Amino acid sequence: MPHAPTRVPRPFPARAERPWPRVKQAAGRQQLAVARAQQRLRAPAGPHGGCCLGNCSRRGLDCRSRAPAALRGAAMSHLPDGERAPDGDIGPQEMVPSRKNVVLVDGVILNGPTTDAKAGEKFVEDACRLIMEEVVLKATDISEKVCEWRPPEELKQLLDLELRDVGEPHHRLLERCRDVIRYSVKTNHPRFFNQLYAGLDYYSLVARFMTEALNPSVYTYEVSPVFLLVEEAVLKKMIEFIGWKEGDGIFNPGGSVSNMYAMNLARYKYCPGIKEKGLSGLPRLILFTSVECHYSMKKSASFLGIGTENVRFVETDGRGKMIPEELERRVQEAKKEGAAPFLVCATSGTTVLGAFDPLDEIADICERHGLWLHVDASWGGSALMSRKHRRLLQGIHRADSVAWNPHKMLMAGIQCCAFLVKDKSDLLKRCYSANASYLFQQDKFYDVSYDTGDKSIQCSRRPDAFKFWMAWKALGTLGLEERVNRALALSRYLVEEIKKREGFKLLMEPEYANICFWYIPPSLRQMEEGPEFWAKLHLVAPAIKERMVKKGSLMLGYQPHRGRANFFRQVVISPQVSREDMDFLLDEIDLLGRGM
Repeated sequence: MPHAPTRVPRPFPARAERPWPRVKQAAGRQQLAVARAQQRLRAPAGPHGGCCLGNCSRRGLDCRSRAPAALRGAAMSHLPDGERAPDGDIGPQEMVPSRKNVVLVDGVILNGPTTDAKAGEKFVEDACRLIMEEVVLKATDISEKVCEWRPPEELKQLLDLELRDVGEPHHRLLERCRDVIRYSVKTNHPRFFNQLYAGLDYYSLVARFMTEALNPSVYTYEVSPVFLLVEEAVLKKMIEFIGWKEGDGIFNPGGSVSNMYAMNLARYKYCPGIKEKGLSGLPRLILFTSVECHYSMKKSASFLGIGTENVRFVETDGRGKMIPEELERRVQEAKKEGAAPFLVCATSGTTVLGAFDPLDEIADICERHGLWLHVDASWGGSALMSRKHRRLLQGIHRADSVAWNPHKMLMAGIQCCAFLVKDKSDLLKRCYSANASYLFQQDKFYDVSYDTGDKSIQCSRRPDAFKFWMAWKALGTLGLEERVNRALALSRYLVEEIKKREGFKLLMEPEYANICFWYIPPSLRQMEEGPEFWAKLHLVAPAIKERMVKKGSLMLGYQPHRGRANFFRQVVISPQVSREDMDFLLDEIDLLGRGM
């Protein structure tokens, strides 16, 4: 009986030199379930002989390495004994796992992969083509509808939302994708004005495609090296625009979360023991914000156990700005009650009116009373990119923390939200860290200061900064500045057109991109502005909104506000919007409301 050849130790070749790619992996891969393998034996002959799922060539394997034992034996019978490796080793000519390597656990044969990669790749390719044709190429086409409205029960039937035991074929899935696109609101459309985001930035879109494909989680450098460095670079630049010499920050899922971060961080700075000991024994903590603030302030107070009754709302002037004298009065009032003021939240760009609080005067009060100053600049922060309009945020450099959402005016794609802190002493990390030993080991082989995930309340976290980074790299600071300037110039144009047109009335002169106005139909234009007039006018905006949505011609928001009848709030963001779109907006509202 011939003896097996003696193994001679030798250096393993580098990846590029290896004559048999992934041999060790190939040896560990087993055939699929026996029944499926038998079925393949009966399959017609072809390049894969029915033995595999089409993955063999990309893995450097011969199809025979995936065939059932009988087929493998026949395929290998022609090899001389000298070309076969001894037991326990695999040579370049033999990449066939032996039958004894088949592993069965709980009735499942653990060879793989069981995914048809070629079919999956084809589906991705077809779906990307569909997205390109139906979303990207139509994004600026004003002949397309903004939305294809259907009531909920009808839409449920059209979408076939039921999840079944058996999967659907790819052609059916592509039909589902097409339906999803058809019945979704086209927020990229030049005539979508409904929210504080709109339009399509092609560069951040590509960044989103990349991050979805790569599927990273931004907590440690070892699993997300590129995106952690990108986030660091973007935060550094945003800190620079705020006017701080240094600082810290993190991207998180929304301005609401940024405001919660700020509230909790301010409380931790005021009483650090709360992290370990909890709320017991604390004084009654009070925070202050304007009556025009974002509703997330109340939600945050509730969520953090501060209580909504301990949010003191400060009155605003006629333009929606916090009145500093009222803030001072409310702080003094809280102190007399024996409560403990700890935070003031100012707003730069209120949701409805687009108002900017007087930050310098508010900062003076905070310094005098030792209060943390947080500025919610989720909407208005992008004005910092404009040398012409950054004056709106005069004094923001005196804030202790700032919320800023590039997914709004700068169109980085939802969601892209930064929470920024002036402190550079690791206050953010001390407040939120939990020191999970399975993630944040201190004896890693690289600089663990780049493992920034422990500053976040999240574990898994998306690389949202990359979208903003890509757009910024493409457009440059000057391009982002032009985006802000153009949006505000178009807003100014619309304001002047509203003033000229019969039946349109401004709520007030705007200072940002929020244009608030009423449309007064012909039937009300001769009526005196008394209770009956305002009661009837209150019904106009909702009725026009219904007509425009069902027609699909545009989308525009409306709301009541502090006792005022419903009015429209027009917001200009997208660079795809033109003067003609502003004219169309007013023409269409008049057309839809003329007969009311």
